[in-house]
Order: sequence, then structure tokens, then C-alpha cells
Amino acid sequence: MNGHVLDTPGFALGAADQVSSALWRAAIGSSFTQPQFLTLTGLYHSPGVGHYDLADRIGIDRATIGPILKRLMDQGLVERGKDSNDSRRAILRLYPDALKILEDMVPLVRQIGLELMSPLSRSEQAAVVLSWATLGHGLALKPASQRAPDSGISPSVPPLAHYPWFFLRLACRQYRQVWRDFCGDGLSAAQFVLMDIVARQPGIDIRSSALKGLIEESNAVRTVMRLVRTRLMRDPRDPLDARRSLLSLTPPGQRQHQEIANKIGEIQHALCQELPPLAVEEFLRLTRLVARLDNAAEG
Repeated sequence: MNGHVLDTPGFALGAADQVSSALWRAAIGSSFTQPQFLTLTGLYHSPGVGHYDLADRIGIDRATIGPILKRLMDQGLVERGKDSNDSRRAILRLYPDALKILEDMVPLVRQIGLELMSPLSRSEQAAVVLSWATLGHGLALKPASQRAPDSGISPSVPPLAHYPWFFLRLACRQYRQVWRDFCGDGLSAAQFVLMDIVARQPGIDIRSSALKGLIEESNAVRTVMRLVRTRLMRDPRDPLDARRSLLSLTPPGQRQHQEIANKIGEIQHALCQELPPLAVEEFLRLTRLVARLDNAAEG
């Protein structure tokens, strides 16, 4: 698994997650995000859970669950109370209005899953979702809580394991963790993608590099600004078109790029180590199909 980072399982996962996010925005918009839906659904099936336990179960980083919960509490959808058995522990529950929101959203969220997985046959969908769940350590397969049979759970609000994009998010979270384990917090996997493109094609402009890396142009601009600020990249203006910046790595940027590039094979191996060796190639092929990467290459 050496070579171009664009050919790796980690990149395919990130690209597939971008497709999922784009489908979400098209169907639901930005007023209610995937993480908010995850949080409400997780709380519905695990009433009284603590926020760190909730974050682990729904595949959201612990550092980001707090702001999500605050927004939901400000909207009157989630309440935070004290555990009657441990006053130091906060527990979370849904307000009744949250159930109505979930019930209204479920048909749309199901459709997002169908569209995301549409390039695959049913058997291929089952295979790749199982691979994603394995990479994500199967958190969604563990029972969230023991509800009493008469607890009034609505069959119209299925658990998160019913949505294929949820397992994709778990696998992406695991990739980010593996990346941090090998490379630290200085440069994210997504930022390295842009750096790798520039290293292979010095003089490329921001828009072209964003297209190659399947990066939103606004995110590419922010990444370039950060890399220029830290003196890892140059962005001089094109002498023939002052509106374009031509990108190249500085000597320190070249050294950092090479240092991380030498680890790419190890990172991908660590990501896929829970999969049987014979399953890795098929997992990559199917994830690339979900990500529409072959279509992008043809375009």
C-alpha cells in the first residue's frame, strides 16, 4: 500500500464520507447536521447516558460532542441532569420535541443511505459496511442500553446501525486516530493530501489541486493559507494571471512531506489490520465505488 496517497484506503474513506455529507446537505441542508442527528438518535436509544459514553457510541470525537450538545440544549431538544446515584455525573435525555424531529427526518436519512450505496449491489453493500464496521471497531454493534420492553420506543426511529453512512463515519474516525498516532496533530490527513498533490505537481493552482484531491475549494484555500503561514508552502501569483496562485513546497515543506510520505504504507496497514488480508483489496475497491472516485478520474 505504498505510492500515491490518493490511491490509499484512508483517502477513499474520506472521499466517501464527503459524498455522504454532500448528499446530506442536498436532502436536509445545513440547519440540522449529521452529528446532531447522530446525537439525538444515540440519546433516544440510550437515555441517561453520559456525554463521553455517548460520543464513543455514536462515533463523534469527545472534543466535539460538547458544542453539539450545547446547541441541541439551546434548541430545547436535550436536557442535562444529575445522576441520582452520582451527583458528579451528568446524564442526558431528550425532550419530547426531539422525537418528532427524528421521526420526520428518518425517511430522508434512509434515502441518503440508499443514494450513497447505489453504485453497489446488495451483496457488495453488505460486504463494505461490514468492513467499515470492522475498521471502526464495531462500536455501533454493541448494545447501547437495556430498554424495558414497555419503554415506548418508536419503531419509526431505528438505531444508528440501520444507516450505512454511520459505519463509514466510524471508519473515518478510526483513520483520523491512526493518522494522529503516526503523525501527531501538526498536519491532518486531509491537509497532507493537498501537500502531496503539490509535491507531485509543483506549480499547480489551488483550484486544480482541490479538484484532484476532492477538496472543497474553500477548504483548500484555508489549508494553503495555513501551510504558507507555517512556511511549508509558497503561493506566488501566476505572472500570466494574477488571480491564480501557483503552489510549491518550501525546503522545510519538502522534508515534512517526505517524512510523512515514508509512513503512508504503515498508516494504511495499521488502518486495515483488523481486516483479513484477502478482504483489504475488495474493501478498497468497494469504498472507491461509493466515493465515486473512478467516475471522478474519468471526468
